[in-house]
Amino acid sequence: MALSLYHSATGKQAPHCINVVGLGKAGAQLIDAFLRTGEIEDLLEDPRARFTALAVDIGDGDMRQMQQYAASFRERLESRGIPADRAQIKTLNLEVPTAEDLMSSVSRIPEYLGREFPRFEWSGADSSPAVNWIAPDTAMPNPDKHYEAQLEVPSTDEHVSRSVAKAIYNRAYYEGDRPAYQALREFASSIDDTGLPCLVFVAFGVGGGTGSGIVVDLARHLTTGVLGRRVPVIGVGFLPCSGDPEYRRGASVYTTLNEIDCMLDESKNDKITAIWGDMYKNPFTGGFLALPQEQSWERLFRYTTIKKGVRPEIRRQQALHVTNKFVDDSFARYVVHDYGREIFRVLRPAGFTGAPHETVSFGARNFTIFNVAKLMHPGVEVVPGEPMSKWRSAISDWVGYLPKWMGLKDGFKTDHIEAHTYSARGKWNGTLQKQLEDVLSQYLLPGEDGYLYTTESEFFDALTLYTNVIIPGVAKTDLTAFDEAKKLYDTTPEHNRVALSSSLLELGIVLSEPSEQFEGMMGQALPGAPGWNTRIAALSFYGKDVPRTAVDHTREVMAEVVPTVVSTP
Repeated sequence: MALSLYHSATGKQAPHCINVVGLGKAGAQLIDAFLRTGEIEDLLEDPRARFTALAVDIGDGDMRQMQQYAASFRERLESRGIPADRAQIKTLNLEVPTAEDLMSSVSRIPEYLGREFPRFEWSGADSSPAVNWIAPDTAMPNPDKHYEAQLEVPSTDEHVSRSVAKAIYNRAYYEGDRPAYQALREFASSIDDTGLPCLVFVAFGVGGGTGSGIVVDLARHLTTGVLGRRVPVIGVGFLPCSGDPEYRRGASVYTTLNEIDCMLDESKNDKITAIWGDMYKNPFTGGFLALPQEQSWERLFRYTTIKKGVRPEIRRQQALHVTNKFVDDSFARYVVHDYGREIFRVLRPAGFTGAPHETVSFGARNFTIFNVAKLMHPGVEVVPGEPMSKWRSAISDWVGYLPKWMGLKDGFKTDHIEAHTYSARGKWNGTLQKQLEDVLSQYLLPGEDGYLYTTESEFFDALTLYTNVIIPGVAKTDLTAFDEAKKLYDTTPEHNRVALSSSLLELGIVLSEPSEQFEGMMGQALPGAPGWNTRIAALSFYGKDVPRTAVDHTREVMAEVVPTVVSTP
């Protein structure tokens, strides 16, 4: 029987087709994982199914591996007799213009917005010049890659600031043949041709600049534009780890999380849409997953050993590559588990995929942690043939490290958590399961207000063991990455803070800076811009008034409704 998105009579769902937009290096690497792990072609056995993927980056260096995986993926489809046209896998390489040309493009963005959105006021060619966030001396990135012994070694001149990435994307979306617009239209058209319910994941690195600079505009062009808000769109933000280069774990993490928060929290988002319309409505209709990578990094970094002649920085890059690959593969396998039904169910209690009558938003607590926590790796601490007691002792140590690298500040509480453990038969036992439950319970509300849901699955690699920990009800201020990035932001000279920003720059606003025109409000006007009142109070923006837990927030929201509940004998 073909089932609907959620079949209320049986509680079952149809298979869900997984579709991905990958932005920057982190996004392209996640598409790699979906193409590599092998489960997508299982879904494509169903003639109603399709897989649609689009990678967008500045330069094609980080998309070449994805293209190689795509070629292998198509060969596997052919070997199984699955029509190749059930998968659409494309890349978009955004051209890097000169600073002068980019300035010209940015100056015309208000004109483009005025033509596209009726509520955006633009008085035409005779109006005052648009405020430009690109300076004449802005250094344009060099997207060429540098390799040593077949390993990429990032150089400083390939880094793209968020503000420049935003400008380059908008140039490709609005000007010339509009390649970015056309790519999104083709992506949406492929979704429309799918005969099963769809989920769309938009993946990017929260650190760095390309993906985080592009996502604030591309996500709304995708969700509100070409998809018409009819398909759940889930944000996937990879948080930086200590193995990342400094520019990927710098002050831009603070501005990125601020801007995502102003999308997810309807109390902030409504203030922006009240002025500028639905084009700025939260694009992440299916929720937002923040993926910390620190525990996997800490576990895997110890796997790579220093060999004679191998420089420490090369070793570090190898370890980071292995970490990214492991997190990507583990996340991708989970997303496609049970033909996409599992991730749909996971997002349901947090209110993202449930029916409207059962949904109560968590407000500023709409981030969800998805921690791929590595607990065991081949050749680290213990090797095959040693007593099982030594294996379990090492695993126990790393279960105990979960709070250290969860990415959450001490004192965080929520109402429910999920933990899905993958282990070879015989490695995981009741003692370790009890320890895991005890460790995670520290994040739960006491008594019947807290709920922990766990599963155990057998993993194909006898030497690997990990747990996917899913924690909803998170505010940006609960994230250790947010606090660390804010300290860096506070030491950044004010004239450099525009480069760290993206959202609302086209409206002449630096969102993460307090307004100089409207006391107590956020959104500083760019030099020469008239400015406008975001009505987002600094107190709210900085998270000073966030309820202690998501339950406290929903209790406040429903306070007026509770007395109307009909009592029974």
